[in-house]
Amino acid sequence: MSDSSFWPAQLAEHRALMAGLEELAGPCRQAEARILQTLRRGGKLLSCGNGGSAGDAAHIASELVNRFEGWRRPLPAIALSTDGAVLTSIANDINYEQVFARQVAALGKAGDGLLVFSTSGNSANILAAVRVAQARGIWVLAFTGRDGGALARELRPGDIELRVPHERTARIQEVHLLLIHSLCAAVDAHAAELEHPQALDDKIVNDWDELARRVAGQRPLVFSNGVFDILHRGHVQYLSEARAEGACLVLAVNSDASVRRLGKGADRPINPLDDRQGVLAGLAAIDYVTTFDEDTPLRLIQRLRPEVLVKGGDWPVESIVGAGEVQGWGGRVLSIPFRHQRSTTRLLQKIRETQP
Repeated sequence: MSDSSFWPAQLAEHRALMAGLEELAGPCRQAEARILQTLRRGGKLLSCGNGGSAGDAAHIASELVNRFEGWRRPLPAIALSTDGAVLTSIANDINYEQVFARQVAALGKAGDGLLVFSTSGNSANILAAVRVAQARGIWVLAFTGRDGGALARELRPGDIELRVPHERTARIQEVHLLLIHSLCAAVDAHAAELEHPQALDDKIVNDWDELARRVAGQRPLVFSNGVFDILHRGHVQYLSEARAEGACLVLAVNSDASVRRLGKGADRPINPLDDRQGVLAGLAAIDYVTTFDEDTPLRLIQRLRPEVLVKGGDWPVESIVGAGEVQGWGGRVLSIPFRHQRSTTRLLQKIRETQP
């Protein structure tokens, strides 16, 4: 017969643990918002864990792909696997620590989320996966325990940690399971809006304070700007390449008054700001479209502090507005060559020449 004090002691330990988790409310709300944001934008969630935590990684992916408490469309989530073929190949050719990292490299893209489970926070396999994810613009949600371990120190400002400050692995994993179910319930509560893609108007944000709030956790942030009066193939190509440089692309468009001050012609812009922003919002590569009324977007660049500043290939890096500022805080400045040489000015000239 079991000791009569066993179960009361177990329940008392559970109650004490749960009482100390109020501080997770804020990070849980952040995790909910990032998961929903990722799913609304057509991104996917990858999950991974070692040992018993592998079950947690599979659990959350299963609840999202299938159903939790209510019926909704299947959501894109993948539990990274260490099946025999993958494990044997990597163990023979590289090392076990790269199992998850290589799968993240193969399956993940900028804007996706990586959900990692590590009670110690010191798994080399998990740490390698996190580094690959961060390099590719994939945000990280870390389920940890104890003091967070090395994993907590690897996380960047745009990442989120749900730490259970307990020493016993079993207790940490029990709370991780509770957090999984809570996040899945939050997703289910928004099931109706997940049935429809993000409205194009939601991508147009001209309030800079609101824009800064939305992109705060989407790092590395890519920024570009221009008139985009008549959208052409060169624009689309370079914006697509720009988006691949980070987790989020903000495109700032000159206001109508700003365009007129550029001296492009008395009839420019051909298309007013609302129309230009509406067309650009339709591009999958662009996360947010905003505007600026000054001659340059320098003040907006200083407000958002992007990690990557991009212009088309007709701009040498040293001539790009904001280059010095972005490089000064450790960012990169890129001039992406046009693969398809097009010019709005030449297109307009051709149109005018064909008019009777």
